[in-house]
Amino acid sequence: MLDTIAINLQRDDYIIHSPERFTPNVGALTNPLFGDGGIVKCYYNPTKAEKAQGYLPRITVFKKPFGDWASAVWMKIEFSAPKLIFGNNFEELNGNEDFDRVIKALLEGLKRMGIETTFDALSNAKISAIHYSKNILLDRDMPCYLLIQTLQKLDISAKLDLNQTDFRNGGQMAKYHASTFEIAIYDKVKDLEQARKYGARRGAETDYDCQKDLFTGQKTPEVLRLEIRLQSRKLKSLIKNLGVSRKMTLTDLYCASLSRAVLMHYWAEITKGLYVLNINTGSCEKLIDNIRAHFPKKRPNTILALMGFVQTCQQVGIRGAKLLLGLNNSQFYRLKADAQKLEQETKSPHFAVLGAVKSQLKEFIPLVKEDIVDEDLLGK
Repeated sequence: MLDTIAINLQRDDYIIHSPERFTPNVGALTNPLFGDGGIVKCYYNPTKAEKAQGYLPRITVFKKPFGDWASAVWMKIEFSAPKLIFGNNFEELNGNEDFDRVIKALLEGLKRMGIETTFDALSNAKISAIHYSKNILLDRDMPCYLLIQTLQKLDISAKLDLNQTDFRNGGQMAKYHASTFEIAIYDKVKDLEQARKYGARRGAETDYDCQKDLFTGQKTPEVLRLEIRLQSRKLKSLIKNLGVSRKMTLTDLYCASLSRAVLMHYWAEITKGLYVLNINTGSCEKLIDNIRAHFPKKRPNTILALMGFVQTCQQVGIRGAKLLLGLNNSQFYRLKADAQKLEQETKSPHFAVLGAVKSQLKEFIPLVKEDIVDEDLLGK
């Protein structure tokens, strides 16, 4: 349903009993001369010894160079809701039903860190970032990397105004970045294995320590992870576009129906370009017949151009075809529009898997531990 959440607490909403645990010592913030005139940050990232006793959030205290003490200082708390409860984020929470449970676990974790606050302060805290996510259990005959490689061929960046694309670990992860949000699609099990082998910097997330032994002695499942990482500014506009009314507080945004709506919205956008993979290019004769059936007046040179574009798209992706063929925007969009008309009714095998992903998003049933470690269930 959701994973990482970042909330902000105002200065009057918390008490720090162990300022020396922060780097630098958070007590120094009371000194008006501390800092260089910019925003000062004091970090508290739990040590390995502390993590060994159970998952803990990450804390940052900020101080602006102006304003009174109450408004110039605030605390950011970043945590994974499922890791607080389960010690891993393969298992998923039950949405609103688990809200009180999460807040109580967060209170207990903060207490261990020497930070005192209240249930109401956490519940009504302003959200600065939230990651809506879903773990999707796939059949073993369709490995995650094949599906991710298929998605990499789509024209996602242009449609969603993304400015950076990052493919990692041999096609096991695809990340699409923008200034205020990020889409991450990756093989959840392989990501954990990469973190075990090479460290957290090679992974898609942080805080792997609490779940490294999850699949010890078990046959690993195929779990596709879809994660939409939203900063508050993007979240505000997205909620408006979805026609939903929500305040930017933890109480209002910790919501299963909102998470489902966000994930389905982006999945629909991501998969719009799949038509290019559903054009039969195995036979030149059939491809030419298909083009002539839709464009009877096309000249031979334009037929050849469309054939080359479709075949290149299927090999290197839509954006890759534009770059490889050296197309300008006018040529690119005209060829894309023509190619979309060539989609055939017979669906490729990948479409069945993509349909299964959409079904799981629509049903939005949380994964439980038995789903991912029980051999009988894994075989289904």
